[in-house]
Amino acid sequence: MKNLFFGTIVAACIMTFTACSGTATERDLAKVSGTVTYLQRIALPPNAKITVSLADVSLQDSPMEVISSKSFVSEGRQVPFPFTLYYSKSEIDPSKTYAVQASIEVDGKLMFTNDTAYNVITDPAQTVKLGLTLKMVDR
Repeated sequence: MKNLFFGTIVAACIMTFTACSGTATERDLAKVSGTVTYLQRIALPPNAKITVSLADVSLQDSPMEVISSKSFVSEGRQVPFPFTLYYSKSEIDPSKTYAVQASIEVDGKLMFTNDTAYNVITDPAQTVKLGLTLKMVDR
């Protein structure tokens, strides 16, 4: 009887811990979403690589700290490309500046990148439905 009671208590504790840990993780997640596009009227080849990153850009004279990044190949699709970047809210410092940056490479060479700062997170109006317009890189 003692073993049954002890086993029931252990099982209840494990289930409670598992339920709480999953919920806490889901509550801590947030997202930045939008689309990547460019204005030139040219088609991308199927092997174009699109990369979108969320980074801490607070310090101007040092490398940015990437918080979340997503890369994918166009596979013949054309702009606009939708994106969603997930991040942990607990990693965000309200006193810092966060921005989304994007680029498109073809055969390992940069073809498009953003030349405008797209600040997000600490500016809630700029965190969802973000429209990133990239500029063609001079070759």
